[in-house]
Amino acid sequence: MSLEQFIQTVSTKLHKSEEESLDQITILAEVVKNEIFPKERLNNYNIDIQILDKILTELLREGYASKYISYDCENTDQVDFAVSLNEQCAYCKEVLLDSKNHIIRETYKLNSNFINLIGQQKKERLNKYLIEDFRHNLDRLKNRTHKLIPFLGAGSSIPFKLPSWSKLLLELNKGLTGSNKTKYEELIDKGDYLRALSFLKLYSGLYKNEQIIKKDIKDILKQRYVKEVNSNYHNILDILKLDTDFILTTNYDNIVSDYLRDYRDEFIMPQILENLDDLQDLMDDNSQKVIHLHGNVEIPNSMIVTQDDYDKLYKSEKIKSILTGIMSHKTLLFIGFSFNDEYFKDLYDKIFEFIQGEHFIIVPNLHPFDADELLKRNLIPIGINVDKNIEHDYVRAINTVLEELH
Repeated sequence: MSLEQFIQTVSTKLHKSEEESLDQITILAEVVKNEIFPKERLNNYNIDIQILDKILTELLREGYASKYISYDCENTDQVDFAVSLNEQCAYCKEVLLDSKNHIIRETYKLNSNFINLIGQQKKERLNKYLIEDFRHNLDRLKNRTHKLIPFLGAGSSIPFKLPSWSKLLLELNKGLTGSNKTKYEELIDKGDYLRALSFLKLYSGLYKNEQIIKKDIKDILKQRYVKEVNSNYHNILDILKLDTDFILTTNYDNIVSDYLRDYRDEFIMPQILENLDDLQDLMDDNSQKVIHLHGNVEIPNSMIVTQDDYDKLYKSEKIKSILTGIMSHKTLLFIGFSFNDEYFKDLYDKIFEFIQGEHFIIVPNLHPFDADELLKRNLIPIGINVDKNIEHDYVRAINTVLEELH
């Protein structure tokens, strides 16, 4: 049976799409490689045990995997493997089936041919999603994974039913009429989000008080957030697997911290940039702590929601010092930003003032001609092919690139 036929069979057994089934099979292959492994080896990789059982059953049926008996010999305190329970222990010579002195568990091993087929499938998927003109840029990024810091924008939160910046602001157009409403929408269309919020504060009859804006944003984010999203439909786990020292975001939400708690089996308190005190502790603890540049939804007063607040933040000597300290010898990877938005261009220019160096951004459907503006800012693009008519294709494309960095 070919790999394609095998994926079709697994897809039928799992009642999932072929794409989802391939994702699960690929996770299995990349985690265990050519090791002998127990099922528990996959506990932290978001594969349901029933799904894993069905995949293993089909792998064994098609000869893509072998089953072994792992045993701990309590007589000699040794560990070994057998093919059958009818075999004798290699150390005490007792028959495993009849012995009460051995701890037995089932283990598995993928065969080398199957691993090679998955590797080839992975290459084909990269060829599908990576725009060829940017392959060299991805290779450059792969050489910097040891000092990589993900920098997340609103696009990384959209799979959790949270609105994009533009949709969020369009929901806040209360109290605007006529030309004021038109101007507000023009600012949003340009991606000039903070100026739009400043405009809202000036001309809306409802939002004269900045605290009301923050409260409404908090309410929208809290009401819309859906945590339990299929892992194939978002990239948070892909980002956490990069195992970086910390993660930066301009998002107000706590999605990454929520997933980090499950991923590391501990709660890592997110931090607000302004409140950072000991940079060395941040660098040393390797906890993947999430640093919010523009505030956190749980602390509304920390949220940067107007152009004045934004300008004040980046003029602060403390913030300049923190950014300089954090970014020394680090490489940023921007994910979930639109490089066409004025918001992103201004954000990057302000941050680049402190950090210098070369940094990377993943951009959907980027023509090489349009990459010049990014390169002028020393921002190295990695263009990906995304079919806007296929749901979750953007997520799959990001996943494909990030898998190259794991």
